[in-house]
Amino acid sequence: MSPADVLNELEKQGILLNGQQDKISDFEQKRPFSLHWELRSLLYVGILLLSSGLGLLVYDNFDQIGHSALLTAMAIACAACFLFAWRFRPEWTVNQTKNRSPYGDYSLLLACLLFLTLEGYAQYQYTIFGTRYGLVTLLPALLFLPLAYRFDHRGVLSMALAALVSWVGVTVRPLELYFKTNFFDRETVFSAIALALVLIGVSFGLERQRIKPHFAYTYLTIAGNLLLIALLGGLFNFEELRLWFALGLAVACIILDQYARRTKSFVFLLMSAVYGYIGVTYLFFHYISPQNWSDGLYYWYFILTGIALVAYLMSQIPKRSNA
Repeated sequence: MSPADVLNELEKQGILLNGQQDKISDFEQKRPFSLHWELRSLLYVGILLLSSGLGLLVYDNFDQIGHSALLTAMAIACAACFLFAWRFRPEWTVNQTKNRSPYGDYSLLLACLLFLTLEGYAQYQYTIFGTRYGLVTLLPALLFLPLAYRFDHRGVLSMALAALVSWVGVTVRPLELYFKTNFFDRETVFSAIALALVLIGVSFGLERQRIKPHFAYTYLTIAGNLLLIALLGGLFNFEELRLWFALGLAVACIILDQYARRTKSFVFLLMSAVYGYIGVTYLFFHYISPQNWSDGLYYWYFILTGIALVAYLMSQIPKRSNA
């Protein structure tokens, strides 16, 4: 319902006095329009483009500029961004807080991205970590995680958790996970499941202790996707453990669904429904689907079940918006 319809309805009910509708309508049409989120999005995009451009600059011109000059310039820029973010750091509190400068969050994010570029370039050129590839991803995780809590920055927290996930994968199978995601290895799958469960447990524990409870969304988004993907990887690839992975997937989807209903979060409901649908579909075609099905019946299966999935998700939206 538009603001004009609301005003008309209020006037019909006699709630608004004569002339009030025109004044409110005039105010709604002439009031300033907020560009807060549009500008924040542009700033984030600009930071990502800047860091990507610096990476391309290093890749294309390192032989002309010189390795030492590039490393020095990146180190100075990274330190300057960190110093700016630290100067306008928010006060420490276990609750959600804001930076004292509107640019502090972006400065910290740019500093972390520059650090990754600096670290990667130093490893590529000078192999400062040698063949210990796990340290390349462990170091950003150890640095970004406390920074995320000190500056109350969910973007940096996401980077820290992504680095932690990469570190576990690199530790299990370094070379393969450097070039491709590998869920055909049993040790990799179980390591991913273990890490996801640890992160989920940490998230619930910190949320219950009221320590940065708004970080729970970031923890559960990353850990939940990691857990569900690992369970699907085990479901697809390990015949002797398939039913156990199917049971684990069902339990994970039910828990995510219940959490989504409790927190009124459509994202976790979508995760549980989509990953659950993929698992059920795989099991159906693997164990139940008749061998003499034609291509048309397969198409109808996906059409009908897809419609049912979308209808289920659509039916949940009004319940959450009215809650």
